[in-house]
Amino acid sequence: MPNIMVEKQGHTTIFTISKPDRLNAIGAADAAELQAALAEFQADPDQYVAVITAAGDKAFCAGADLKDMTANVDSGDYLPISLGPDIAGIAECEKVTIAAVNGLAAGTGTELAISCDIRIAADSAWFSLPEVKRGIIAGVAVNVLPRLMPIGAVMDLMLSGDRLTADEAFRLGLVQRVVPRSELLEKALEKAEAIGKNSQAAVWGTKQILKFWRNALIAEQQRYYEAVVHRVMLSGDVHEGPRAFAEKREPEFRQAWPSAFD
Repeated sequence: MPNIMVEKQGHTTIFTISKPDRLNAIGAADAAELQAALAEFQADPDQYVAVITAAGDKAFCAGADLKDMTANVDSGDYLPISLGPDIAGIAECEKVTIAAVNGLAAGTGTELAISCDIRIAADSAWFSLPEVKRGIIAGVAVNVLPRLMPIGAVMDLMLSGDRLTADEAFRLGLVQRVVPRSELLEKALEKAEAIGKNSQAAVWGTKQILKFWRNALIAEQQRYYEAVVHRVMLSGDVHEGPRAFAEKREPEFRQAWPSAFD
């Protein structure tokens, strides 16, 4: 059974992450599945808007699967470096994407939401970027979030790893609307329908121009991020953080700033 459920309603395609037993955590295979489904949506001329949500009432997406990450990092098969400012090709999609955030959105969950064009959240939802608690840099968020929220609020959120409630996210501009959980999908579909009634040529053109700001100098910022994250990995905390999570204990970080001369 696929972990990404796809349903079409009129000109809207609904993508539902369906791993409620894992709080809808995203693994590499899930991201590939979502990316392939989005490519089909992009190629379908009868589909105008994508709504991305998740199964269950508790979680939109609890982030990357750190248990899998632990084994892959330790084996050297994988390092937690974002290849670009996007999750599963959502930001690259030329059609409109709406995140219907039904619950907690942690780490990759928040990054999945900010890869979308519009975010509607249930009143019980919350956001967090706890990567610093695991010795990791949130690669998509560190590049994109300062373009969506005030820089001080981004610093607070990303350096502390604290949570942001749905109402706080709305106040800071991360979320465009907060609604009761029972009305979330209905309101997301209403927004999608409103967009679908417009000239899709004009919608496409407007989105491309608006994305210019989102992507301005992003390639240069991505290269800088990659240089910094490799230095951070020299500390070894990237191994300790996911391992501590998998072992359900507090991490024991070196608390040493990475140096090229270590």
